[in-house]
Amino acid sequence: MKSRLTADSWILNNPIAHRGLHGNGVPENSMSAYKAAIERNYPIEMDIQMSKDGVLFCFHDDNAVRMTGVDKYLRDMTAEEISALDIGGEGVPTFEEFLKLVDGKVPLLIEIKQQKEKGIEEKTVKALENYKGEFAIQSFDPFVMIRIKKLAPQILRGQLGASSTNKGFKWFVIEKLPFNFLVKPDFIHYSLYDMPLKNSVTNKLPTICYTVRTEEELEKVKSFGNNFVFENVYK
Repeated sequence: MKSRLTADSWILNNPIAHRGLHGNGVPENSMSAYKAAIERNYPIEMDIQMSKDGVLFCFHDDNAVRMTGVDKYLRDMTAEEISALDIGGEGVPTFEEFLKLVDGKVPLLIEIKQQKEKGIEEKTVKALENYKGEFAIQSFDPFVMIRIKKLAPQILRGQLGASSTNKGFKWFVIEKLPFNFLVKPDFIHYSLYDMPLKNSVTNKLPTICYTVRTEEELEKVKSFGNNFVFENVYK
């Protein structure tokens, strides 16, 4: 399997801020976290969820409770309801607001979360249609990535993965990445705790890992010669 990444690609060389540069009172996936990453010139990893009425928001969890105290799934909320949520004194950014803020200043690693309703892939591609900065799209869901490949084959694609003690079909797909032959990813993005990986999983594709949070983990990941997504270890 062949990747379109070159050896000097930012995906392989520039440590990537996980959900922006957050912590110390700065919420993840917030405008403040994104601004902090831009100020330090770090690429930004972030997540997209879709509201009940089809608006894209920058938010990781399916349920809003951990970040906001509101026990509702974003997919069951309207854009107006999501915009009213509070994440540490800030609102939840829309994807449109996020793109306007970054405006090509740093590269973006965009994760599409699995959704109940269809259409998130089309809306993501449409939002990025005239965006001038560097970016790549990734997902744990290979069928999301197959759809992205069909809609916009020119976009760089990453396949997320992780191992688990749960051996159901869902985790077989996430752990073994059996649909790589259809996704044709440019890189694999896998859990640090599962490194190093077998070639049967990576298909010898460039591999980065998530999430480095300590100096010890930073030293570990350096021994693999991979790039990584991080929290805490760089400020």
